[in-house]
Parts: sequence; structure tokens; C-alpha cells
Amino acid sequence: MLERRQFLAAGAAALVMRLGGAGAADSIGDSWAEDFARALHDNPEWLGWQGVAEDRIESHVRLEGRLPEGLRGTLYRNGPAVHERFGLRYRHWFEGDGMLHAYRFSGSRLTHEGRVIETPKFRKERATGRRLYGAFATPVPDGEPVRRPDDVNVANTSVLDHHGALYALWEGGSASRIDRATLAWSGFRIWGEGLEGMPFTAHPKVEADGTVWAFGYVLGVRPGLVLYHIARDGTLMAAKPVEIAPLGMVHDFIVTERHLVFVLSPFVVDPDRHAGNILDAHVWRPELGARVLVVPKDDLAGRRWYQLAAGFGFHHGNGWEESDGTIHFDHCLAEDPSLLRDRFRGFMRGRMVPAKQPVFTRFLLRPDGSTVIEEVSDFAEFPRIASRWTGRRNRYVYTVGGDPGNRGYGFRQIVKRDLERGTDERHDYGEGIIAEEHLFVPRRGATTEDDGWLVGTILDFHRGATAVVVLDARK
Repeated sequence: MLERRQFLAAGAAALVMRLGGAGAADSIGDSWAEDFARALHDNPEWLGWQGVAEDRIESHVRLEGRLPEGLRGTLYRNGPAVHERFGLRYRHWFEGDGMLHAYRFSGSRLTHEGRVIETPKFRKERATGRRLYGAFATPVPDGEPVRRPDDVNVANTSVLDHHGALYALWEGGSASRIDRATLAWSGFRIWGEGLEGMPFTAHPKVEADGTVWAFGYVLGVRPGLVLYHIARDGTLMAAKPVEIAPLGMVHDFIVTERHLVFVLSPFVVDPDRHAGNILDAHVWRPELGARVLVVPKDDLAGRRWYQLAAGFGFHHGNGWEESDGTIHFDHCLAEDPSLLRDRFRGFMRGRMVPAKQPVFTRFLLRPDGSTVIEEVSDFAEFPRIASRWTGRRNRYVYTVGGDPGNRGYGFRQIVKRDLERGTDERHDYGEGIIAEEHLFVPRRGATTEDDGWLVGTILDFHRGATAVVVLDARK
């Protein structure tokens, strides 16, 4: 327990330094909001980054076509939504307070409800009528000190539905419990003694038997990861800190039958860089290459390292391994972090900043320590698979794709990638549409990997409307 507490204390100290240190008193000015308003007036494509003004939304849903028989349940979507409030517009897409959306399918009917996730940070700022804390890339003039990671928890990245509990996730701190019926925030989930406020990834992996694997990305004087093993009933089985220096930014990871795999980009924390925010505390050091950490599931203290060429990516689709220990995995990978560092900042000002785009890439790690790039494909993000194939050899990966250049946001297609044949099928939504991540939902009694539906949301920025789309995954 002491080891974990020291690890957490170091991470909290880093947040105080980065969010309340040098540069935090600099005014961000009003030009960000003004620039964005002008850009949106001239180009409706910026609608997706406007943010919400209301804390709760209930939408009228108009059905086009027919919902498939057998499709039941709720699609939960989460993301940054409160970008501008109290006279301040955040400087980065990832900073806004989260809003959880529930799209409920019941027979031939679909309903929608959205609610801002009222974390302690959100409630305190609403009560005082001003922004109180610096964020991922935005200094706040005269902000309050950050004493623990959950002081700035915005619960804005993804959702975990496990063993009857619903969680809104934000990788800088604790998972947030959400009331399923009302979408109300109901407290932070503490997985075990000594883990209060410990960062918990926005992309945990749930295996077919309900076992959860997760990690936390911890900054500070003792940077590294904390690894979580959670049983199918929600009981913590293990939590192991792993010190890593320099620590490369990592957002997602891979689970195979016997291992956890982490690709650590060379976008690393510089302990001497007093930037006033978390993003600018990171520096791009391509000479380090990308380091890959492989940890046995049955020994979280075990380590095996691989080396890849420099690259930066957010998301993985899946990973699996052969009987001799050879590991295969895929990654949507860009040449550098300019998408995160530059373009996602530009979005908040209504500017399209040039950036390297992620491409679908498949890797192989051999037991002798060598690595192979199996395939480099095309522009792709937000890969998903049929969840019961997590950690096992899968044939299909579903990604968002589209314009391979830098024109607009680019994502307007849903791509079904056949890894065995090396082919793909595409559903193109056309001009004026931004496609978001689509989830695979299996049909009851499905016997093949692609027997089900792809369910996701799109933004039609010319009509100013969001749509929920159901596609047949077999076609």
C-alpha cells in the first residue's frame, strides 16, 4: 500500500506543478471564443466543436428506415462537451467537461438523453461561476491549486459497463460511477486501499469471461504506469505500479491471451520543462523510437521490451499471440504527435492546422526480440472489433476512415477490414458528414465473427443534426 500511495502522491504533485505552476497565471484572452465564432459562422463544419450550453438534453428522434429485430439495449457515448463557459474557451479539444449520451433501443423505438457529468470539479465551478482549474493545455488565471488528480477530473472520454455498474472514464483520475436511469454522477470508484484518485485508463479491456485489464498513466518524479487486474465481479485482483522513465504518452493498450502490451511513444515528459500545462510538458524525441513493454498477465512484475521506429498513436484494435509467444497487434499510427499537439488545439479556435494523419498499421513481436511491420494501410482511426474476440485471433477490424489528405476533419467512412484477405469494404456517408466510432453489436445466437450490426453516431453539419446509424456488419 505504501508503494502505491507514494506513486499516487508523486502524480498529484506533478499535477500541481503543471496545472498550477509557471504560466498558469497567463491570460488566455478572449480571442479564442471570438475566432471560433467567426469560423463557425463561415463554415458549419466547425459545429462539432461548438460545445453545449445546456446541462441536459432530451432529443426528438425521427426514425428513417426500420430498426432491426433483436436490437435492444443502450448505446452510451461520452466526450468533451462544455468547451466554453464563464467567459473562457478551452484551448484543446480534450479538455471540456464530459457529457454522457444514452441512445435507448427498445423494439421499434429509439430515445435519446444527454447529461453533463456533474463531477466535483464541474459542480464547484458552476457554484462559483468561473473556471477554477487549469486543464490539459489551458492555463486558468488565478486558478485554485490542484491537490489530487480528481480535483480536475472531467469524466469526458469513454464508458465502461461492467458487472451491472456504469462508469464514465477519464484517464487522468478515477472512474466515475453513473446512475444508469438518470445519468447522474454518483461518486468516484475506488478499486482498493491506497488507490484513491489513481489514474484509470479510458480504454480498459474486457475479456469474454468478464475479466477487466486496465492501466493508469502517472506523471511526476516517479513516472510510470499502474496495472489493474479486475475480476468479472468487479473485485480488484491486483494493482501493480511500474516505474518508467522517460515516460512516453500512452492512451490505449493491447491484451492477448497471456500478455499486456503497451506501446510507449517518444512523446515524453520532460521533468525540467515548466510549461504550465500537461500537454506542453511533453516533448517529441524521435531518437528514442517507440518502446513496447510486454507484461505477463500471471506476473505483473515481469518485463520484456521491444523497440519500434518513432510514431504516435491513440488507439489499438486488437492483439493476439501464437503458441510460440509471437504477438500480433494493430495500431492507428501517425509519424508524430502533431494531431494531438497542434491540430486538436486549432479546432478550438476554428483553424485547420496541418498534422500527420494516423494510418492502420499491423505489427509482429517475435520471441527473439525482433519486430516486423506486417502491413501499413490507409487513413484510419477508432478501431473496434467484435468484443468476444478480445485477445484472440480476429479476422475483422472496423475503423473510421475517409479523406486521406488534410482537407477538413476527414472522417466520413466506416471501413470493414478483412485481415485474412487483406481487403476492405467501405460505407461512405458523403460530403457534409463527420462519422464517429461505430461499435459492433452481435446478433443473438451469432455463429460468425461479423454476424451483427455496427451502431454509431454521425454529425450532419449542414443540417445541424446528429444521427444514430445501424449498419449490417456482414455487408
